[in-house]
Amino acid sequence: MSVENNMGGAKAEGTLLDSMGNCQSAIVRGSYVMDSTMTDSNYAIINVNFTGTGKYVISTDTVNGVWFIDSGYVQVAGATSIKLKAYGTPILPIASNYLVQFNGQFCSISTSTIAELDYLPTNAGSTWTYQYLPSLIGNAGPLDSFKITTLAQYIPYNSKNYYQYATSLADTFYFAKDAAGTYYEFGTVDFDYTSIFDDIGGFIEYPYLKDKSPVGTTWESGEMDVLFGSFIGATVKPGVAKTVFTIAGVNQTMNIAGKTLSNVITVKREIYFKETGGIGFTKVLVGTASYAKGIGMVDQNIVLSATDSQSVTATNWKIN
Repeated sequence: MSVENNMGGAKAEGTLLDSMGNCQSAIVRGSYVMDSTMTDSNYAIINVNFTGTGKYVISTDTVNGVWFIDSGYVQVAGATSIKLKAYGTPILPIASNYLVQFNGQFCSISTSTIAELDYLPTNAGSTWTYQYLPSLIGNAGPLDSFKITTLAQYIPYNSKNYYQYATSLADTFYFAKDAAGTYYEFGTVDFDYTSIFDDIGGFIEYPYLKDKSPVGTTWESGEMDVLFGSFIGATVKPGVAKTVFTIAGVNQTMNIAGKTLSNVITVKREIYFKETGGIGFTKVLVGTASYAKGIGMVDQNIVLSATDSQSVTATNWKIN
């Protein structure tokens, strides 16, 4: 933390390097979006070992319209972390490398600027915490909440890059997006983070969101082999399931986790099941999922009956 005051004019001494002479690790936070001015959420945390007290300025060069800087006064020598605030406005949607300068030494940090925020953050280490309302009942007792973390490695499939989202419940979800504003899941045709099938024959790929489509736009997933029944208190039967998606709302405003979110899109999901040997599909569940730009899914509600529902709502998130 920087401390600004008028304590003399001495210059702080120190190093950006570790004992082996290598640049110490740094963390860059915030979303970097073309033509969007930097805010307090855009910053870098760097490690510095101060060997002498005094004033300091740690800054970077300007790359793609953005730079980082912090100044202050070191009162006690030693190792500490310094927060460099980002300033400026990214010009192009490119990756950028910045030289961090202090006391004649240089280390580097990097950012990746996107053309615009979308509805599927993919930066490694991004996290979301969701709450089940009401709590789910499992073998270990009530399950109130869970956490999701974006993994660094993505999986190329069908001309898309599927990013991995690992949950604290020891499973992984796979999501992708394309340049046309369509978002895909490689998984089961039900609701995210809530399993409704007793068993499945394997994952399939399907679009779950189209961010440039107007209200009323509808599409279907493919069909997948499932066993279904327990979730609705019925006899478990084999068959096939599919989902019908409909854009229910665009440019919405929602209050989630004490924050007012704009540019929210809500998609209705209708789950259909056809028993093996049956004639046609029967609608078995209906729900909605809402997605906020720059965050992803923030709320999901499954209608269980005229009086009961199961929701999955975001309570916290940190997008790298």
